[in-house]
Amino acid sequence: MSQKKILNISDRELLFLSWPIFIELFLRVVIGNINVWMIGHYSEPAVAAVGAANQLLNLTVFIYGFITVGTQIIIAQLIGAKRKAEIKTVINTALLGSVVIGVLISLAFIFFADPLLHFMNLDQELIEIGRSYLQIYGGSLFISSLTAVVIAVMRSHGFTQPALLVPMTASILAVIGNYFALYSPFGLPNFGVTGLAASSVFGNTIGLLIAVILLKKYIGFSIFDFRPKQVSKDYIKKILTYGMPSSGESLSYQGAQIVVTMIVASLGSSVLVAKSYITAISQFVYLVANALGQGNQIMIGRNVGAGEFEKAHKRGIRTMIIGVFASLIICILTFIFIEPIMGIFTTNQEVIDISRGVFLVEIVLETVRAVNIILVGSLNASGDVKFPLLCSLLVLWVISLPFSYAMAIPAHLGLIGVWIAYAIDEGLRSILMIYRWHSGVWRSKAVVNAPTPEFPETQGEALH
Repeated sequence: MSQKKILNISDRELLFLSWPIFIELFLRVVIGNINVWMIGHYSEPAVAAVGAANQLLNLTVFIYGFITVGTQIIIAQLIGAKRKAEIKTVINTALLGSVVIGVLISLAFIFFADPLLHFMNLDQELIEIGRSYLQIYGGSLFISSLTAVVIAVMRSHGFTQPALLVPMTASILAVIGNYFALYSPFGLPNFGVTGLAASSVFGNTIGLLIAVILLKKYIGFSIFDFRPKQVSKDYIKKILTYGMPSSGESLSYQGAQIVVTMIVASLGSSVLVAKSYITAISQFVYLVANALGQGNQIMIGRNVGAGEFEKAHKRGIRTMIIGVFASLIICILTFIFIEPIMGIFTTNQEVIDISRGVFLVEIVLETVRAVNIILVGSLNASGDVKFPLLCSLLVLWVISLPFSYAMAIPAHLGLIGVWIAYAIDEGLRSILMIYRWHSGVWRSKAVVNAPTPEFPETQGEALH
């Protein structure tokens, strides 16, 4: 079989794994934008309050990601290494870990909502609006933590299409609930921001129930099969060893975004509202790269588990090139049509004018971000998890954040200055990621050693 033919088969597998992930991410962004649109028509201060609260909530995804990311890396490599008998132990261990971390996160949001919102540099009016939202939604995050582990297990086995049902159902139910909360149909009372949180909790709860059913149907693991005796200290150590640095890289990035929001908040409410809208729209731009990155991560994990390092290297480079071109095209189209796009959200001309300059910088930013999304995922899948984290800590906190402050305030560039700092950060890290991937150091970092060099490039099999 020719090299070209192998790559074509590989591309088809990448598409097979990635398109359901793309749909899931797309739905999340669409639902998020619908929420921003609905809240914006209800109250612009609510947009700023919920936007700031959501940054704190988004941060927690990467905290319980310590478990989900590590679980996905290990299961993908076990499948590649043909050591599927160990997967049930990994699932038991991951479920317990997700419950413990999820409950701790939930308690933190219930009891420390006010200090957390104060930390975001919000004024008292916005804190009053955001408090109940943070307590209700944040207090339910143990549900999201459990659901995330189940989805990670499904994806690792190649069942990305059935897993799509979970976020799709949760998102649709949340939007319906938001409508009832904000627009008072049938004479119902207006529940405001509190109602938004409650509808999200309801949607996520139904999503978890569906996830439990899918886990039994496709993987052969019932939640009632959980046994504390089957929890492995060795595997919890491995999950955290590989999950904490790999998820920590994203956690570092989200933490930096919170600091940036604090900087932006000092520029005035109009700039903070503009950032909320721009962030919502920009999520569409890196959807393709994000989906490709996650599908690519599953493939590379299996390649590495099977000891097929050259195949993994070529797959990573090819996925990166596809992601860069897709992001560039989407960025240019977004910039061309930014005024009508922003017009969907707001009629505030000051906010629209700010966004125009920001999205010009976005063209550069998202192109290099695609490199990082795909190669960081590739390195993590191989077990090389510490290098991306160290780069993130160094570049983000030593270079990007000081630049964000200097260009936004002393240089008087405002939000455009923040985006320029983002682009510098992503550009520097992309150079480091390309160098690392070509160096081949990651070949010696595998979590699982394969007993055989080959494995079938097909959809993963279930435990039964």
